[in-house]
Amino acid sequence: MREKKMRQPIQKKKNMKHSLLAILCLLTALTAHGEIREERLVVLFDSLKSCDTDSIKDQLNREIQITLGEALKGDESFTYPFDKIPNLGKIYSDDKKIRIYTWSFPYADRTHGYGGFIQTKNKDKVTTTPLNMSREAYLPPQQGKIATNDWYGALYYKVFPVKSRGGNYYVALGWAGYDAASDFKIIETLNVDGRGNVTFGKMAFEKKGKNDSRIILEYSAEAKISLTYDASSKQIIFDHLTPIEPGYKDIHAYYGPDFTYDAYRQKKGIWYLEENIDARNTR
Repeated sequence: MREKKMRQPIQKKKNMKHSLLAILCLLTALTAHGEIREERLVVLFDSLKSCDTDSIKDQLNREIQITLGEALKGDESFTYPFDKIPNLGKIYSDDKKIRIYTWSFPYADRTHGYGGFIQTKNKDKVTTTPLNMSREAYLPPQQGKIATNDWYGALYYKVFPVKSRGGNYYVALGWAGYDAASDFKIIETLNVDGRGNVTFGKMAFEKKGKNDSRIILEYSAEAKISLTYDASSKQIIFDHLTPIEPGYKDIHAYYGPDFTYDAYRQKKGIWYLEENIDARNTR
């Protein structure tokens, strides 16, 4: 994903090469002895977690993408638990027709790298789509479609179907570490065609006469915010964000929750903003 041009002592470079070589040798040994791909992924994820060099992290991340992509080729992978890999996020949609895998790792400058796959199931056929990043992780725009080969990078933790007259779709909730100063949470829309192909972005949100394809909640990296879905009331509920001082308006690295809540309520497939709701009635 990125190469950081940093001067390093020759001995340190040699140690880095030896460390990477040792990891690759171990992976080759596992494969040679017929171990399942999950064991290979365990080694890769553990190595990614313990690594402190950005260029090696990128190489390990590419190896994870390749290895997990191979593991997800069979239809049976849709139900395989991957329980041995705690750093691999795995969620099913509420209707069990989508499964999303995501992971992240930090860089030295406190930005993040990401990886992911989406599986869609239509009857007995499973389609697997990699989430590829053609550039560094970025803050996505609130309008427009985003292809899976130009993914912005996020960890999704909830996905559910929405029925709509204009075509059914899915909503995913996620988190991303944006940079050293701010993080963001996202309400994303997913469109799935008849072949199981996925695109991000559907004009499904209305706020004061403005329509959006996704909702971005950017806030200080030092803060914690809530973003949840309440199925009984058909509401996506989240902390209302404000700057810590009026002078920081529109500088989202200084935004945080003010202990009030807003929501998007769904009506016939469209989500309408409702401000200052009583969140106690939905918990």
